[in-house]
Formats: sequence, C-alpha cells, structure tokens
Amino acid sequence: MAICPAARLPDMKRILCLVPGLLLLINSRLTGQTQLPYILNGAATQRTCNCYVLTPDNQFISGTVWNKNKINLLQSFNYVFDINLGCKDATGADGIGFILQTKGTNLGATGQGLGFKGISPSLGVLIDTWQNTDENDPPYDHLAIQMNGLTDHNSAGNLAGPVTVIKDNDNVEDCQWHLFRIKWDAALQHMEVSIDNEVRLTLDKDLVNDIFGGDPNVFWGFAGSTGGSSNLQQFCAALRPEFNFNPQQVFCDGTPIQFKDNSSSFGAITSWWWDLGDGTLSAAPQPPPHVYPAAGHYEVKLVIEDNSGCKSDTLKAPFTVGSYPVVDFGPSPFCLNTHTNMKDLTTIKVGTLQKWEWDWGDGTTATGAAPLAPFTTAGSRQVQLRVTSAEGCGSTFGKSILVSNTPVVSGTGENVCLGVATNFRGVNNTPNVPIQQWNWDLGNGITQTQQHATYRYADTGYYPVRLYAISVEGCLSPVAEVPVTVTAVYARAGSDTIVANGQPLQLQSQWNNPRLQYTWSPATGLNNPYIPNPIAVLHKDQTYHLTLLSPEGCHDEDVMNVKVYEGPEFYVPNAFTPNNDGRNDIFHVIAAGVPRLDFFCVWNRWGQEVYRSADLPGGWDGTWQSQPAPAGTYVWMVQGVDYTGRRFSRKGTVTLIR
Repeated sequence: MAICPAARLPDMKRILCLVPGLLLLINSRLTGQTQLPYILNGAATQRTCNCYVLTPDNQFISGTVWNKNKINLLQSFNYVFDINLGCKDATGADGIGFILQTKGTNLGATGQGLGFKGISPSLGVLIDTWQNTDENDPPYDHLAIQMNGLTDHNSAGNLAGPVTVIKDNDNVEDCQWHLFRIKWDAALQHMEVSIDNEVRLTLDKDLVNDIFGGDPNVFWGFAGSTGGSSNLQQFCAALRPEFNFNPQQVFCDGTPIQFKDNSSSFGAITSWWWDLGDGTLSAAPQPPPHVYPAAGHYEVKLVIEDNSGCKSDTLKAPFTVGSYPVVDFGPSPFCLNTHTNMKDLTTIKVGTLQKWEWDWGDGTTATGAAPLAPFTTAGSRQVQLRVTSAEGCGSTFGKSILVSNTPVVSGTGENVCLGVATNFRGVNNTPNVPIQQWNWDLGNGITQTQQHATYRYADTGYYPVRLYAISVEGCLSPVAEVPVTVTAVYARAGSDTIVANGQPLQLQSQWNNPRLQYTWSPATGLNNPYIPNPIAVLHKDQTYHLTLLSPEGCHDEDVMNVKVYEGPEFYVPNAFTPNNDGRNDIFHVIAAGVPRLDFFCVWNRWGQEVYRSADLPGGWDGTWQSQPAPAGTYVWMVQGVDYTGRRFSRKGTVTLIR
C-alpha cells in the first residue's frame, strides 16, 4: 500500500538525506501538492494519499470515488489497484465495482446493487461477496463484467463471468490486499481482468458503440455498498515496490548482481530509492550491477513515488549472497555389499545446497545428495561431484574412491561352567579379503581385539557375544552373533526328615532346571531316580545322594537322611535338660507319619498352660512367661492328623531337670 508524503516524511528523510539533492525535491512536492483529482460521495473517505475507504463496516451505506477527468476509450489503458474486501466472510457484504459511465459522479445504490445498479449506460467489473439468489449469484465470492446497471447474472447485461474472484479460492474477504488489474486494448477492443496477476475474465466488445452510444469519453471510479451485512471495503491506486532479476542471475560472493525494478503502480513511477543492504544507496530506476563485500544475509529496501506525489511503503526483502560450496563426498573405501549409496559431505558457510551432479568416471552420471553408486567390483574409481546452491553458486571436486570387498566373518564360543574360561575363535570366511583387526564384544562391556580370545566370566548367565572385523582396506564386516552361556549347578536335596514305615515321601530338588540331569542314589524305594521329585517308600533308615549334571559338564552333589519310625505315631521323650549345652535342651515331639499337628501343649502341676504350638518340629525350651520354668514334672498332650487322614492324640508327663 502507499501513504501520503507527509505521513512518510520522517522515514523518507532518513533515506533521502543519504541521496544528495533529492530531499529538497520532496519537500517542494509536499508544500505545493494540490488536491487529487477524485470526487468522494456517500460513505467514501480518503485514508492515505492513494487509498480510499468505500464503506466502513456499517450496514446500509454506499460510497463512490470518481476521477474528475474522463478517459477516452479509443486509447488503451492498464489500471492497477489494490483492493481489500474486509475480514468477515460468512457475515460480510456486499462488494465493490470498478465502473465506467457517462452520467457524472453520482452516488450509486446501496445493498446488493454494489453502487452499480441502475447506472446506465455503464460497464462494471463487479466483485460481489454476497449471494443474492434473486440475481442468480453463485455461492462463492465472484467476479463478473456487467453493463448498464444490470446485476442479474441471467440478464442480457451479464457480459462475462461469474467466476471466483481468486483462482481456486471461494473467499476474498480474507483481510488481505489483492492486486486488481484492468487492461483495455483499444485497437483490439479487448479487456482483461486479473486478480493477483492471474487472468480471471476477458471481454471482446466495442464498448464505445455497443454500450456508450458512440461516446468514447467516460468517467471511471469505484463504488461499494453494504446492506443488512457489511464489511470494511477499500481500494488503493496501486503503488507496490517490487524487484526481480534476470533468470540467469546467480547470487554468489564476488558476482555482480543486477536488480531490476518490477514495481506496480496506477500512475507513472517518477522516483526510486534503493537501499541495497550494505550501505549502498541508489535513486536510479535500475541500480548499476552491484558486488557485495562478502557472502551473507542482507535486507534490500525499495521505496517508489508516482506522478501524483504518493510514496509507497518501504519494501523490505531479505536477500542472500551465497558463498561457494566446499565439495566433498564419501565413503572411501566404498565397501561392496555394505555401502550402496555415495554420500555428499559438502559444506557451505552461507546459502543452501540444492543440486548435486555426479560423474562416476565410466560415462554414467547421477543426481541427488545420496545416489545409488554403480560399483560392482573392487578397484579404484575416479569420481567427480558438482554441487550448486539455491543461490546459484557451484563448485566441482573430484577424487579417487577405493571400492573394496567386504569381509565376512563368523565365530565360535564355548558354553562353560562358572569358573572355567571360555575360548572364542574368529573365522575369516573371505580369505581373499585380509583382516587388519578383529573386534570381540563379550556381552558384558568387555572387548578384545585378537582373532582368538579367552575370557573367564565372573557370573553365570547368557552373554550375547558379537564379533566383527576390519579389512586392511578399512571395510567392516557384518556383525556375527556368538552367544555363550555360563552355567553353575547347585544340588539341594532338602533337609533331613523322618517318615513312618511305609509312608510315601516326596523328595524334591530345590534346583529345578529342565537342562539338568538328576540322579538320586541309591534307587532304593524310589519310583524314578532320574527326576527332580521322585517319591520314596521306605521301611528302614536311608541316606540319599543327589547328583546334578549340566550339558556343559557342570555337576554338584548333596545328601539327605531319612529316618524311618513305626507309625504313624508320636514319639515323646520323658525328660529334658534346658541348660543350653546343646544336648537335650528342647522338649519336642517326633511325629512319624503325621504331617500336620492340631496342637502340642504342656501344663504345669497347677494346670497352667506353659506351652502351645502346632508347628513341626517345634518344641518347648523350658521357659514360661519369659522366665525359666522350675524343675519338676509337667503334663503334655499332642494331637494331629496322619498321612492317611486319621486324627489321633497322645498324652503323658515329662520331667524338666535343671
């Protein structure tokens, strides 16, 4: 958008003081500027030097802005405007129109008429943001060329359209400014309407004779209106600073850069003020080719002024002068069956890498940062790479790439018992590829670099050992998995126990592992001596030996004693001596064939219960109420359930001796 010179003066002073001789010219324009040649009607107001509000965001109003001077349609014109239809989409209305007419600078209509309805003869390029079904409007914001104040799209006055205002977009009430261009070729009698540099409508018609009755002189202007819905609707006589470059221009350190003015303006551009971002200023329409002092990021600024004395806003455009890439690539060696792609390793200080061109040295080429390499056999290859940045800066580099065969290795390791060293052996399965270094990862953070390694693990477990090797040309083999297991066995036959004569006894190894071999010996009374949990039926005392053996040869032994009593029965001593000498200190019951007690109780001579328990083996230690019980005779009773399910009890006396 553009603004009045007075409003821009502080900013322009900052720029123009650096361009001798121009500041005085601008000041004289400001003091001598006359009223612009526009007539404003209704709600229309002037916002800045070249910008006008047709309708504020109010209901049922209209506004027009007419140029005082007629134009001659026998002469071509190319008018460029900026338009803004407001920010309300669903509730915004009604629209604006560019109008040619001969009736004078009258107001126009409100509401759906867009300020155009009823003006005849006339030609209107109408931007309608509200759907009026009685005028056969489409549901989207639309653009149409219509004549003689007729706004119904099914009427004879509809000359072109309707189409969406913006290409591929139903909404123009988007708070944005859009470039609106109306181009008339008088010789061809051809009109072209563009929005944001996209042609939206064309019209081939003899405007002078078909519409204006042979009168080529017409007023032109803008009209806008609102009805029950409204929007802030504005237009500006376009004043957009812009620049571009030749398609062949590159933006590299040390390269002259030619800026080309590509600004859009309703009127003729009379002044330019360039700030190239490195302290260089210019007032030329096109600055001389400029070489920046170094690669880097700059901000280029441009201000323009038209023949009405209006100045544009300052265009601030980030601009990059790129450095040249430092080209490199790899890998080298390129290892067959491991590497499939070459990889760009190029660096650049300023700029963005964009294009890669590879020459494999055999007449074939490729593109991209990591292309598939065509190498299939070992040997030296001369490879060349050219890298170009987005700024157009290119560098080329070539070097020899060693293409090598990849070694393949395997390994073996022993499963061992704890405390025994494990022997590892590495095998080169590609003898034609010499190995420079072997690498063992022993699965516990320890590494070794010999082909054959020996190691003693400190604990049992599974160790995921891995092996790889590096060839003399630097290629790494695939990793070989060589897992090993370190085992320890612990024979635990269980505690010594008692049973009744003929009572089935379940033996149970406390180390149960399906990998282990179990042996109970002798096999006397056992249903199976080679399982972890055989059943024994005994008629006399027996000692069992349990032996465990692992697949690695690890073994261990344990012993269990079984005492056989007649029974089921309770065996209770008749005296005990709780003097802490380790002999006969506890009064307890031997419950042969009785796996469960109901109770085992002891009473003193006065009938006081001094001990009760249902535990096996349990036992009374000769204390009562945390004090040593006196020597004497005590009564006991025991009751339990034998292994056949029979409940029975026994009672008697015991002498406590001190």
